[in-house]
Amino acid sequence: MGKDKKGLILDTLRELFKEGKAGTASVSDIAARAGIAKGLIQSGGNALEKLALLMQSYRGSYVDSSLDEYLHMPQNAAIHQKSLAQILSALSGIISRIIEQGTVEGLFACDYPREYAEIIMAVFTFLLDPGIFPWGGDQYALKLKALADMLEKGLCADKGSFGFLYGAEDSFRKETK
Repeated sequence: MGKDKKGLILDTLRELFKEGKAGTASVSDIAARAGIAKGLIQSGGNALEKLALLMQSYRGSYVDSSLDEYLHMPQNAAIHQKSLAQILSALSGIISRIIEQGTVEGLFACDYPREYAEIIMAVFTFLLDPGIFPWGGDQYALKLKALADMLEKGLCADKGSFGFLYGAEDSFRKETK
């Protein structure tokens, strides 16, 4: 898949995240919206490449600052919690399928793909939410390195295979105020 196609897919995923539809969109929906053939998405890379693309898209997605401020107000904790749970549930299904693909490809060994996916999303939706934990740059980077290390060991992946999590930390990190 060429760089232009990857860019189209990333842009489409960002749009779907903004609309709250990324977790429910099928591969066909994403392809149709991006104006590309469904096969280009499905055959476009191994599991690690797909995880990197998904994580970049998720962390790079724009959230309106007024909505973000609203959700982080103490009186809105319940709705914020529900929104985080919805994101976690929706994206865990996608990540689970990618982990299953990685197992078939021999990149991972995993008996619990759904649970690993939920743990990954719990880190991104809660621990790395700057409105909940305003980590400094070094603290944030260490958390991403620790997550990469845990995933490599837990999924029996090659050392450094999750380097996209910390090697591109600026593209994953939402800017804090």
